Amino acid sequence: MEQLYLNLAEHEFSKGRKILLWIFCTFFLLVGIGIIYMNIIQHQIKIHISFSIVPFGIAIFTGIIAYLSTVKRENHYFLVNDEKIEYRYGLLKPIKRTFKWENLKEVHLAHKQKKFRLVYNEKNKPLINITWLEKKKSYLIIRHIYFYARAKNITVKKFNYL
Repeated sequence: MEQLYLNLAEHEFSKGRKILLWIFCTFFLLVGIGIIYMNIIQHQIKIHISFSIVPFGIAIFTGIIAYLSTVKRENHYFLVNDEKIEYRYGLLKPIKRTFKWENLKEVHLAHKQKKFRLVYNEKNKPLINITWLEKKKSYLIIRHIYFYARAKNITVKKFNYL
């Protein structure tokens, strides 16, 4: 069977979406500053300073999303081949994980979820969650893992949920 290599860094937000996120973040930041300005400098007692918490919270949340969509992610991939299962993914600190086929005892696949479990021994059972991937990519990964495990004579168990 041929190897599966998926580049996970290729999907990005469009420029229009990035600009809209930054505009949304800036708008709520200015609303929060405006509420503080009206309370402290103009002394409008009707508008309490605690009303600025919500716009600042929304600005911080959208700012984090805008920053993560703007920053380029490099070297994020998922690889399934004859020797190993390997992937590198993460938002802040990407981690590279490698699992050798020769060390596996069994593979647990979930029917209703985008997850699978690789069983080495009783204590080491890593659960790999690929819900963050698109449906087509996660389907390809699970399908390749299923067929490679069958070809390597590794027990494959199917569950409704993991």
